[in-house]
Amino acid sequence: MSTPGDSNRNFDIKEEEEHNNDIPLRPGLRRHDSLDIESAKFNGHHDHHDTEGWRAILKLAFQSIGVVYGDIGTSPLYVYASTFSNGIKHEDDIMGVLSIIIYTITLIPVIKYVMIVLRANDNGDGGTFALYSKLCRYAKVGLIPSEQAEDQEVSNFRLELPNKTNKIASKIKQSLESRHAKFLLLFAAMLGTSMVIGDGILTPSISVLSAVSGLKKATNTMTEGMIVVISVAILIALFMVQRFGTDKVGYTFAPIICIWFSLNVGVGVYNFFKFDPSVAKAINPKYIIDYFKRNKKDAWISLGGIVLSITGIAVVFAETLTSSFMVVIMLVIWKTNILLVILYVLVICSMECIYLSSVLYKFSQGGYLPFLFAIALMFVMCTWNYVYRAKYNYEINHKVSQEVIKDMIIDTNISRMRGLAIFYSELAHGIPPIFKHYVDNVPALHSVIVFVSIKSLPISKVPPEERFLFRRDSIESDYGVLEEQGRIADEDVATLEKASRAGVVHLVGEHEIISRKGSSIGKRFLIDYAYNFMKKNLRQSYNVFEIPQKRMLKVGMTYEL
Repeated sequence: MSTPGDSNRNFDIKEEEEHNNDIPLRPGLRRHDSLDIESAKFNGHHDHHDTEGWRAILKLAFQSIGVVYGDIGTSPLYVYASTFSNGIKHEDDIMGVLSIIIYTITLIPVIKYVMIVLRANDNGDGGTFALYSKLCRYAKVGLIPSEQAEDQEVSNFRLELPNKTNKIASKIKQSLESRHAKFLLLFAAMLGTSMVIGDGILTPSISVLSAVSGLKKATNTMTEGMIVVISVAILIALFMVQRFGTDKVGYTFAPIICIWFSLNVGVGVYNFFKFDPSVAKAINPKYIIDYFKRNKKDAWISLGGIVLSITGIAVVFAETLTSSFMVVIMLVIWKTNILLVILYVLVICSMECIYLSSVLYKFSQGGYLPFLFAIALMFVMCTWNYVYRAKYNYEINHKVSQEVIKDMIIDTNISRMRGLAIFYSELAHGIPPIFKHYVDNVPALHSVIVFVSIKSLPISKVPPEERFLFRRDSIESDYGVLEEQGRIADEDVATLEKASRAGVVHLVGEHEIISRKGSSIGKRFLIDYAYNFMKKNLRQSYNVFEIPQKRMLKVGMTYEL
C-alpha cells in the first residue's frame, strides 16, 4: 500500500535502479515498482524457520508430550482388561497379546506415522484434510473452480507436478481429476476428519471417568453418584482451560506426564527384574502365530481390544483412510518405487484393515456411538460444501461482465457520490452479481470503488510478504512509457486519498439462499433449512475482517439455487 507522501516521490529511474539493485525484479519490468520495494522489507519465511533451530523443535517436542504422547502412553493400560474380559485360557496368550502390542506400536505409530506420514505434512500441518489439500495442489481435484495463475507466485503453493516421463504418477493424476474421483476424495477427507472428531467427543469423558473410578478402590465412601459429579467437574475445568489453546494445555500437562512416564518406567524395570524377565521373549513373533492358532476366531475378535494400545475405536477407520491417501501421495507426489508401495500396502494397510474388521464386529457393543457422531458431522460438512459450491457456481455464471460495467460508467441516470466504496466479495474471478443488484436498486456510484476479493488457497499458511499480490498490466519496456505509467499511478493514489477523505463505506453482501421452485424435497431441506440454520450460527465475514460497524452497509440479494 502507498502512504500519502508517495505521490510526491519522483525518483530518477537510473538512480532508483542503482539504489535497489539487490531487490529482484518482477517479470516484464525493467525497473522496481514501489510495491516491490516495500514488500522486500519483510523477511522471507525460509529464514524464519532456519533461525528457530533445535530450540524450537525441543520446545514443541516437550509440548507434544502433554497432548499426543499423554494419550498414546495411557492407551495400553486398558488393553488386557478389554482383551481378556472372559478370563485367560492359556498362559502363552499373555505373551501373544504382548507381542501383538509390541509390533502394533512399532509398525503403526512409529514406522507409519513418525517415519512416513509426518513427511507428508502440509507446511507443518497434519491430518486427513492436510493430505487432501496437498493432493489438491498436485492435481486438479478440488471441486471449487478457483485456480488462478497468481496462485503459483506463492512459494508454499508452487510444487513439481507429475510429468509424462513418470507414467504411473501421470495416469493416477489423470484418474484423480475425474468428477467421481473428486467427490470420492473429498468424501474420504471429510469422513476421516469426522471420525477423529467423533472419537474425540467421547474420549475425554471415558478417560476421566475411568480415572476417577479408581478412587473406589482407595475408599469405600466413594459412590457412583460422587464419581459422576467429580468427573463432570474435572471435564468442565479442562474445557475451560482448553480455550486458551492446545499449546497452553500441552505445557501444563507435559511435566505431569513426564513424571507419570518416569514412574511407569521405574515400576516396569523393577517388576521386570524381580518377577519375570521372560516377558522379553514377546519380541518373538512366533507367539502371535501360536496365539491365532489356539484361539482362531476369538483371537481375531480380541483385536478390537488390543487396538486400544494405540488409539480411544473410530480412529482406526480414520487411520485406514490416511493409509489410502498415503498410497496416492507416494505414487503421485513422491514417485516412490512401486515395490515399496506394495510393501507398505501388504504390511501397514493389511494390518489396519484386519483391526478395522475386528472393531466393526463389536459395532453394536458401543462402537456405534463415535460413528453416530461422525455421521452427524459428515451431514454438516457435506451440506455446507454442496450449497457453497452451488452458490459459488451461481456467482460464476451470473458475474457482471465488462460491458455492463462500461454501461454503468456512461449511464447518465446513475448519479455520482463523493467518497470511497470498498466492495467485499468471495468471488475470485470477476465482479459478483450482487454489485449489479446494488446499482439497480440504488442508482448511485461512489467516485472510487475498490473490489476486495479474498482468495483462499488449499494451504495452511501464506508468508506475510506474499499475502498481497500487486500487478500492473500493459506496461511496455520503453522508459518513456514507464514514466507515464508511474505518473498515472501517482494520480490514482492522489484520487484514492481524496476519495477516502470524503468518506469511506464498506459494502458487504448479505446473501439469502433459497431453493429454486420445483426443487426436490431433499434439496429444499438441505438449502432452506439445514444450510440456512448453519449460516445463522456462522461467524460473519465482516466480523473476521473487523469492518467498522458505523461504516458498513449490507447489501441483500436472494440466490435461487
